[in-house]
Amino acid sequence: MPRGKCVQNGAFVAKIGYLWRNLGFFVAKKAEIGKFFGQISLFLGSQKRHITKRKPYFTMKKNRFTFHKCVVLTMFSLMATLVQAQVFSFNGSGGDALWSNPNNWEDGLMPTLGNATVYLGADVVIDKNVSIQFLSYYDAYNITIQEGKRFVVNGTIEWYKGGDIILEDGAQLVYDEDLPLKVMKHIKAYNADTHIWNLISSPIMDEITPSLENGFLTEPETGYALYAYDAPSQEWISFIDSPFLLFNGYSYLYANALDTTLLFEGKAMGSAEPAGIDLSYYPENGNLAGCNFVGNPMPCNAFADRSYYVLNEESNSLIAIPHSSNTIIPPCKGIIVDATFNYEMMFFQRQQPGQQAANGYLEITTAKSSAPNLVLDQALLSFNPGDDLNKYALYEHSPQVYFTKDSKDLAILSIDSMGVQPFKFKALENESYTLHFELQDLNPEYLHLIDNMTGANIDLLTTPQYTFNATTSDYASRFKLIFDPHYGVGEDGPSADSEAFAYYANGEIIINDIETCHGASLQIIDMMGRVIMKRDAINRVSTSDWAKGIYVLCLTTAHGVRTQKMVIQ
Repeated sequence: MPRGKCVQNGAFVAKIGYLWRNLGFFVAKKAEIGKFFGQISLFLGSQKRHITKRKPYFTMKKNRFTFHKCVVLTMFSLMATLVQAQVFSFNGSGGDALWSNPNNWEDGLMPTLGNATVYLGADVVIDKNVSIQFLSYYDAYNITIQEGKRFVVNGTIEWYKGGDIILEDGAQLVYDEDLPLKVMKHIKAYNADTHIWNLISSPIMDEITPSLENGFLTEPETGYALYAYDAPSQEWISFIDSPFLLFNGYSYLYANALDTTLLFEGKAMGSAEPAGIDLSYYPENGNLAGCNFVGNPMPCNAFADRSYYVLNEESNSLIAIPHSSNTIIPPCKGIIVDATFNYEMMFFQRQQPGQQAANGYLEITTAKSSAPNLVLDQALLSFNPGDDLNKYALYEHSPQVYFTKDSKDLAILSIDSMGVQPFKFKALENESYTLHFELQDLNPEYLHLIDNMTGANIDLLTTPQYTFNATTSDYASRFKLIFDPHYGVGEDGPSADSEAFAYYANGEIIINDIETCHGASLQIIDMMGRVIMKRDAINRVSTSDWAKGIYVLCLTTAHGVRTQKMVIQ
């Protein structure tokens, strides 16, 4: 399985930094010398304006090399600045190993700025967000970054006798170079009440072999489930049946009968540059042609270069995340993305993308009316470019809400103007459902929902939800959103721009609001071209004695003639 990797080589810079740090440690131990160098720095700084005006100290014309006294000054000033850089020593004498405890630091002095140099003389627990410049230790001390905390080393880390760097669940290490780590991921138990599945991703460049030791496997084997998605066959491969390795940057479906902690151990990728992941695309897979299970390949929060899906907390639906929202992806988090061609490269990066969500979006969620807080599906209408995301359904029996563009079903649709926007709803059970509408950074003056089947017109700015009955035979193009108060939904009937004017449900064809279309007539033609019915101003037609097949409906109104195909089952 391909893997992406971007590493910045800073060996030369690391060596220079090492020399300056050793000088700094020496100065830190000798306060008098440090004070002396500080005075030298001040003196040189005060004399800089005069000295730099002097002529070159000497010139070597033969080598075409000129060595100016101002260059000498610059080097001495740089040395003085580095010597003056804060150097702190962690000795752990406070007894609790906490970074935030002043008693664990020599003379009670703790680093507060990001340019500090830290010498480690004991095991340490990073219990707060920390940023330093250099870190050095010479014995096998352990560094533990507590859950949810962020440890940033802007320069280099030097160590000589081992020791572990351990990231608890949700912890981050921000560092430019590859580094051996132990990264933990908490897993909540799957049981009859929770049904929790997890999309997990390895932040380790080395391949991970699931085992009892790293927490993935259990005894007996029925205590866990681990699956990898095989895109060519569109099937899930069970680790119990066909063991496999976990690769950096890809995600896997995991559940455990008990609360447990997974351990990812090995060399982690430096996060100085974006990390690339190869995606696959199989056109024969239809709507799932570009479905890829990937994940954050870094030991720090990252941003994806496109919209994506995550599992919701209840593991019963997929939540679409728009690219424009700049939502972070924590370490070990798996996501689902869509590719448009084979071997397409996607990127994760630790820096937040420059483009910010400027225009907001509308989120539509659906739930059964009997359990309105249990979200079963979701779709987004985004007013930011580049947010489009193909529609994927997690479970076949779940209802689906989605948009359509260029014959593709989308979970996120990007549009550039407010007007009229149809969306679809597919009920896979005969049930009462509730749609919820939530505006994110969006303040329209007008927003109405039109139910084409019942004619209901809902002001979503005052009532941001709608409850309705739906059956599995309902026509999907049931709803539209109206942002324009001048759109013709009143006495002149539906606009000619509507996507559909008729729906099939419970053995009947239902025509939208035909009673308001003065002088309207309906003509129905079978696939042989025969007119089987022609009626004026009728809104329901029974199909109980019709043969199964495809029919063409022609609706004539004052706006013109509209046609629609209808499948009768």
